Amino acid sequence: MFGMKLIDIIDATPIRFAYRLAFLTNFYREPLLRRIERDYGIIRPEWTVLICLTFRNGLNPRDICEITEQPSNTVSRGVASLVAKGLVERRPDPEDARRALLFLTPAGRTLHDTIMPHLERGEAAMLACLTPAERDTLDRLLEKLARDTPRWSKDPSFR
Repeated sequence: MFGMKLIDIIDATPIRFAYRLAFLTNFYREPLLRRIERDYGIIRPEWTVLICLTFRNGLNPRDICEITEQPSNTVSRGVASLVAKGLVERRPDPEDARRALLFLTPAGRTLHDTIMPHLERGEAAMLACLTPAERDTLDRLLEKLARDTPRWSKDPSFR
């Protein structure tokens, strides 16, 4: 019932789209992140790093900050914890000895691959009320918004 009351509040706000996106994100992400922490001992900053390195191994922490818009201290804590757990390793950057590049270890890849099906099932549950055509439309619209981030994020309202 709480969710339905909250959605009624969202319908009354002048920023309907942004609030709906945040509402969906929170109801999808938060329970799954709590489960990941409970079942696997991985907290949000660590999961963020694992996802980024699964997408592209050999990133440096600054790359991850740029990709995720997470502050450097958050990413640094996540990286340090993953290194201590043996899930990520640091290697010197051959182009700049002052920087380290980050790589998933086999254990890190296995953990990512073990956790990801939980998120996939959560997404499937969230989207189950949509027809295949509606999912395709939603996918196209979200892709368009995501790819337009460089333009709209420069708007003075974000400064």
